[in-house]
Amino acid sequence: MPRSPEQFDDIRKQKKLLIMETALELFAENGYHTTSISQIAAKAKISKGLTYNYFSSKEEILNELMEHGFNEIYDNLDMNHDGILTDEEFIYFIRQNFKLLRENMQHWKLFFSLLLQPQISKAFAEMYEEKAAPIFNLFYGFIKAHGSKDPETDLMAIASLLEGAFLYCVAAPDVFPMEKLEEAVISASFKIVNNKKPE
Repeated sequence: MPRSPEQFDDIRKQKKLLIMETALELFAENGYHTTSISQIAAKAKISKGLTYNYFSSKEEILNELMEHGFNEIYDNLDMNHDGILTDEEFIYFIRQNFKLLRENMQHWKLFFSLLLQPQISKAFAEMYEEKAAPIFNLFYGFIKAHGSKDPETDLMAIASLLEGAFLYCVAAPDVFPMEKLEEAVISASFKIVNNKKPE
């Protein structure tokens, strides 16, 4: 029986994801610049020509990996898209991102390892700067609504707390139980925005 357009679309998505996950593994382990399209295709067990049907270059794969990672993290923010971040939405954002880590720790370990490569971190920083303005505006509004006397400083503190916790989880997952770290991050974030010193 011939495949339906939906089945072809599903196959295409699976192949694209396979190429991206394979590339991520090789970029993280061997370095982005020393990894070739041929190596990615060989490890993914598909032809080099077919790989080029999905991506024109390894730079395009890298850009899509960074975009995908960014979107996965921040798609859980402001779920009703009203431009206002409530306490419930803030907590949901943190919990969903810890859930992402728990469900696919190896993926995020490789992702953060890739981002720490010097030239990659520069490219990601440029993409992050371009896309992050509305996200930081949401956080800024949330912090200000809590009566922060210095929302810019509190925003830096919370951003560092969140990103540091996620990096800690992938770099040293056995040091702190993730469930306790998740609760600690939520608690510390609200202490910051409510201008309360940690007990």
